[in-house]
Amino acid sequence: MSSNLSRAIKATLSLSLVLFAVSAAEAVFAKATTKQNPEAYKALSQAVELLGKHKGAEALAKFDEAIKLNPSYAQAYANRASAHMMTKQYKKAIMDCDKAIALDNKNYVAYVNRSWAEVESGLYTRAIDDATKALAFNPKLAVAYINRAHAYNKTGKHQQALEDANKALEINADLAPALVTRAHSYILLKQYDKAVADCDKAISISPNSVRAYSNRGRALRELGKYEESLKDLNKALELDNSFVAARFNRGETYKALADKDLKVAAEHGYTSKQQNQ
Repeated sequence: MSSNLSRAIKATLSLSLVLFAVSAAEAVFAKATTKQNPEAYKALSQAVELLGKHKGAEALAKFDEAIKLNPSYAQAYANRASAHMMTKQYKKAIMDCDKAIALDNKNYVAYVNRSWAEVESGLYTRAIDDATKALAFNPKLAVAYINRAHAYNKTGKHQQALEDANKALEINADLAPALVTRAHSYILLKQYDKAVADCDKAISISPNSVRAYSNRGRALRELGKYEESLKDLNKALELDNSFVAARFNRGETYKALADKDLKVAAEHGYTSKQQNQ
């Protein structure tokens, strides 16, 4: 498996494991599938286990096997979408969720995974709708609140995003993606100290959370702590060099630090004129 895929899986694992597990709420469905096609259920279970071990390619092969054994296996399509998400194949993820929902329109895993893919695809209104549908079937689905919160932030509804992040944390107080999402809301609401505190906790739970370092770096810049900001943004890019939000924020921090230095120099009578003499 490539290092990029490995990083992607590790970065999203705390979120995705919530989606993969066949929960107690699905026990009746699982029993029915086991009786109807035990080999398909076995392949799905193996796929889930492999994905949990960061073996993305092997997991995808097992999801494919489960679907080949049972082409009407809604849960296999819904969970294969998560594997596609980890390799940023959002269109494939949405197609799998569409298929799962066509087979079983009460499959909340399909709705929540589709909302996740829609957030990453910039389809925020659709993401809000799908996360809401998932919550109608399972009000304790913390990931659905996180997805909806992220979409609310992207559509300028920061207070609603904050409320959804809080609901996710009521379900699981140590859910790092919920803390990171709430931190984002706090930043957009200009509550920077609270954003830093949430990122601190998220990093203590998930030390490789790229978004936590990026958000904390942004919040620290807004607090005027430029050196600390740069340290966090450099860490975010060390973890994922393709994470453009961290790169943008690092540029903004460099600019802010430059402006501060130029201002101090000007106050002491040192300008570009003196620099060129």
